[in-house]
Amino acid sequence: MKLSDNLKIIRKDNNLSQEQLAEKLGVSRQAVSKWESGQSYPEMDKVLLICKLFNFNIDELMNENVMEVSQNKQSKTNINKYIEDFFGFINKTIDMLSVMRFRDRLKCLLENIIMCAIVVVVFLVLSAIGGHIFANAFGFLSSNIFIIIRNFLESFFTILYLILSATVLLHIFKVRYLDYYEIVKEKNDEEKQNENEIEKEEQEEVYDDKRKVFIEKKKEKIIIRDPNHSQSKFLNGLARICLAFIKFIAICIAICFAITFVALFCVLMLSFMFIKTGFIFWGTLLATISAIIVNFIILELFYNFIVSKKSKKIRMAISFVIALILAGLSIGMILIGITNFDYITDTKAKNVIEDVYEYKMTENLSINYMVYDVKYIENNSDKVKIVVKHSKYVDADIQEYGETLEVYCRPSNNSIMELVRDKIKEINNREIIEEPYPEVYIYSSKENIEKMKQNEKTKYETSIERELARFNQENQDLQNEIIELEDEIAELEDEIADKENTIEVLKSEIKDLNLELNDGVYSEELN
Repeated sequence: MKLSDNLKIIRKDNNLSQEQLAEKLGVSRQAVSKWESGQSYPEMDKVLLICKLFNFNIDELMNENVMEVSQNKQSKTNINKYIEDFFGFINKTIDMLSVMRFRDRLKCLLENIIMCAIVVVVFLVLSAIGGHIFANAFGFLSSNIFIIIRNFLESFFTILYLILSATVLLHIFKVRYLDYYEIVKEKNDEEKQNENEIEKEEQEEVYDDKRKVFIEKKKEKIIIRDPNHSQSKFLNGLARICLAFIKFIAICIAICFAITFVALFCVLMLSFMFIKTGFIFWGTLLATISAIIVNFIILELFYNFIVSKKSKKIRMAISFVIALILAGLSIGMILIGITNFDYITDTKAKNVIEDVYEYKMTENLSINYMVYDVKYIENNSDKVKIVVKHSKYVDADIQEYGETLEVYCRPSNNSIMELVRDKIKEINNREIIEEPYPEVYIYSSKENIEKMKQNEKTKYETSIERELARFNQENQDLQNEIIELEDEIAELEDEIADKENTIEVLKSEIKDLNLELNDGVYSEELN
C-alpha cells in the first residue's frame, strides 16, 4: 500500500478535509494534495506527527494498508457504527438522487432493475440444477425425510443467496454511483480552488476559459472502480456474514475430505496384504499415495481459505504434478499386473459342494425355487432326487411345507472371514476364481417330472386366484363402507334439514311473541 493512498484513507476515516488536515500538520492544503496524489512525500517530522496523531507506526503507514491495521486493532465491533453507516448510506443515496438529472435517475433505475433480473435468472438456474442433483443424490430416502432435508437446504441456500445478492448489488451501486458522486464532488471542490489560484496568478481570460472546458471534459471521463478510498461498515458487515456462511460450507466439505484422508491411509496399509502380486501391489500403492497427495492439497486449500492464509501455489502445483505422474505409473503397473492373472471358471473347482436329497413321489408334490438354475433330468427311478451345487461360502437347504419342497441358498455367516482369506490368497497367487452360481438338478421319471410341473402350475394358478379373490373381497368391503358413509351423510343432511325447520319455527314464534309484546305495551299506553 502506498503512502499517498494511506494518507487519503486516514483523512477520510477521520472526516477531515485537506485544509483541516493541513492545519493539524502545519502545512498548506496544496502540500497535502500533492502528498495524496503521489507528486511529493512529507518530511520525516511530518510523518512522525501523522503517526502520533492517528496512532500508527512508520512501517504501518509506509508499507501496510492502514485500513486493515485499524480494523485489526479494534477488539469489539460497535453496533451503533453499523447503524450510523447504514443511515449514512441512505442519506448519501438521497443526496445523490436529489442532484441527479431525471435522465440519470432513470438510467440508474434501469441498471439496478437489469442487475436484479440477472440475479433472479441465476437463482432460478441454480435452483433447477441443485434440485436435479439433490433428487438424484437423495432419491433413495423416504418421502418424509426427503421433504424435510429438501426444505431445509432450500431455505438455507435461499437465505445465503439473498445475502450474497444483496451484498453484490449494494456494492455495485456504491462503487458505480455513490463513490463516483463523492469523488466528483471532491474533485469539483479542488478544481474550484485551483481555478481561484490560477485566476490570481494568471489574468488571461482566454486561458481560464480553455481550462474550464478542459475541467468539464475531465469530469465526464472520471471512472471510479477502486473502493479503497471509501469503505462502508454496513456493506462490510454483510460481506462478513456472507463469508461466514461460505466458510461454514467449506468446513463441512473439509471434514468429508479429512475422513477420506484417514480412509486412504487405511487403504495404504491394507495394500500390503497383496504384496505378492508384484505390479498390482506397486500400482495400488502408487495410486493410493497419489490420492493421498491430492487429498492433502485439497485439505490445505480449504484450511488456507478458512483461516484466510495465503496458499503456496508453486509447492501445490509441483505436488499435483507429482500426484499425476504417480497416478499414471500406477495405472500402467496395474494393467501390466492384470495380464499375469488367471481367470478360472471351472465349476468343478475345489470350493464347489454338492448336496443330495431324496424324496418319495406323492400326488401333489411340487418344488418351489426362485433364482436358481433348475434342470429336470429324466431317469427310471420312482423317487425324486434333488442335487444342489453351490459354493462352500453358501448354505443350501430344502424346507418341507406339506407336499411342497422349497429350495433356498443364502450366504453363510460363518464363512465370511474364510471368504476374505481365500480371496486374498487367490489374488496373491494371481488367480481370479469365479464363484459358481447355485444350480439345482432334479432327477426322476418322466411321469413324475410332468406331474411336479403340473402341480407347480396348479399351485401358482391357485395362489393367483386366491389373491384375486382377496382383492375382490377388499374391493367389496370398500364399496360397502362407501355405501354406509353415504347413508350416514344422508342421515346427517336430514338432521340438518330438521334443525333448520326447527330454527325457522322458533324464529316465527319469537316474531309472534314480539308482536304480542308490542301490542300489550301499546294497549297499556292507551289506557
